[in-house]
Amino acid sequence: MDREVVIKRIEGCLEEEGYMVSEGRGCFDILAKKDFSLALKVLFNVDSFTQTESNDLKTISLFLDTMPVVVGERANRYELRESVIYERFGIAAMSFVTFDRFMKGVMPALKSRRGGFTTRVDTRKLENGMQERGFSFTELSSVSGISTKTLYKCSKGKPVDAQTCRVIEKVMGVSLNTGPSVERDHAAVNIEPRSSFKKALSGHLDRMGFTFSFLSRSPFNLLMKERSTMVSIVSQDKKRLSLHTDMLQELERGFDVETVFITSHGNEKNVEGVPVLSIRDMEGMESHKEFRESVAERRYC
Repeated sequence: MDREVVIKRIEGCLEEEGYMVSEGRGCFDILAKKDFSLALKVLFNVDSFTQTESNDLKTISLFLDTMPVVVGERANRYELRESVIYERFGIAAMSFVTFDRFMKGVMPALKSRRGGFTTRVDTRKLENGMQERGFSFTELSSVSGISTKTLYKCSKGKPVDAQTCRVIEKVMGVSLNTGPSVERDHAAVNIEPRSSFKKALSGHLDRMGFTFSFLSRSPFNLLMKERSTMVSIVSQDKKRLSLHTDMLQELERGFDVETVFITSHGNEKNVEGVPVLSIRDMEGMESHKEFRESVAERRYC
């Protein structure tokens, strides 16, 4: 199936579920927001997802408070199984069918790990079941053949081998599988600036107290944060700015962020409603407050 067709289909499913959707490119194809936000990369083969794309997607997910997910059909050597979460560079990956069910509230049952599959045990059901049967960890271990260390791990909601879960379910006579966690668990990966332009910009942002990260495989290439997030396109090519105004304005409306173009020089105040600041404009600024005030003044010039 054509990738663009799949992207449109996923967008349609998200919109049916009430999500606000914004298209992207590079490290993500879709940003979606409702009760929680998603950053999706859609691929036929999830093994074509790169480390560079992963680094950018992790950074975006932290600055924009989204959950990153890779959605695909297969890996190099196998098709993705339904109701199973895989991982690529620490980011959850799943099949189109699994993702569609996930959006409808049906959690995946298993997580793929080297050598097999893992899941988590419903800790409350396990505790109640042990109390009803008068089992201690030692007694349950004796009946099931599972070590007390592993049982204790189950009782804390830690990932365990899927077969372990099935054995305990058989002994207890109840369903205990709650499925694996699909939460993000990673840090932003910052890209060191190489050009003198970006190095100078980094110095200004440091001085003003921003936390920031450059990106390399995203439609925007700078994220900044001090209390709230700002999304920026940094470019010495002024012609590039007008090509991205619609995308930045969509982000403002859907993700509660501010947007700004940053250039090396020039006198423009804004481009189609998106504020423009140059490196020269920043030279006298000492705080993020001054930066934000300047952005606000230029928004409606």
